[in-house]
Amino acid sequence: MAQHSKPSIKFFNMLGISEQELGEYTIRLNGSDPQWFDVLSEYYRSEKTLMRWIFVKKYPYSKKALPKMQSKVLQFIQLDRREKTPRHWLFLGGYSITGSHMDEESGNEIYDYEVDPRFEPYIARTIVDFVRERGNDQGFIFNMRSSGERRQRFWSHMTVEKIAQSPVSAMPFPGYAHVRLSFDELVVAVHNAEWRGALGAVSAVYLQTDTRTGWHYVGSAYSHHGGSQGLLSRWEEYAGGDHTGGNALLKRLVAEHGADYIKDHFQYSILDIFDPRVPDRVVIEHEHWWMDTLSSVRHAGTDDPHGYNSPAQWKKTADGEDAGTD
Repeated sequence: MAQHSKPSIKFFNMLGISEQELGEYTIRLNGSDPQWFDVLSEYYRSEKTLMRWIFVKKYPYSKKALPKMQSKVLQFIQLDRREKTPRHWLFLGGYSITGSHMDEESGNEIYDYEVDPRFEPYIARTIVDFVRERGNDQGFIFNMRSSGERRQRFWSHMTVEKIAQSPVSAMPFPGYAHVRLSFDELVVAVHNAEWRGALGAVSAVYLQTDTRTGWHYVGSAYSHHGGSQGLLSRWEEYAGGDHTGGNALLKRLVAEHGADYIKDHFQYSILDIFDPRVPDRVVIEHEHWWMDTLSSVRHAGTDDPHGYNSPAQWKKTADGEDAGTD
């Protein structure tokens, strides 16, 4: 018996917006810059800051205002900045425009807005699939009133990819080789079921990068203390407490600059993964190799140190202390 695929769910049908009513809206697809700006990271880092940016009406350095938004707007942000052709968008809600004001901090003119309560259950939980058509749908601000053809395309082709259980679980696990998290994303990840399953399944050599200075900290997570949560348990330590994981040089950094320094400037990624049954010494050997490769060990008397690993960490063995206690 032939199997039939289930029909896609049209996003606007789900919201209860007819094609005609869609003409009252502006749709804003806020993309990422692959080199320097990730809107999803910014959302988890500071939702308030991102909302100020996606509601900009006019930049002070530009003589030309952005396309004017209608009194109703639907906001989306790009889910994965690695997509060369963006097609997956996280829905950030529907809003009514009530006016505008000058933002003293940025100098931008920003729209004033109110949240439409009808769509609140879907905010930061709904991922949609939509590819902008070359030539007709370039840019990022689309007024649905002006073009019936464009409105019909959005209404027909924007479909529901996923509805997550919570705003946290909308952040997809990209695969170990593509993990690169801000501190705020790290906190989200260790509380997310999909991420917890992936991080808890492996031993690993991981990297912390101070994005302000470029300095590195190389660490390892393995079952030396009989734990079964692999990398997850180690990253949970960084997400909580003073965010140092017990590392002496990181503790010194926090003592000098405060814990917010780590929240604002640290990034977390994975260098190597291992089956948890691999001997601890193998994980540590790889950890040492990465310390040498990245020159992350800060030796006494170094004129220009650029790492947060101590010589004692480099010398440790599987029978020695855990990576984070030196």
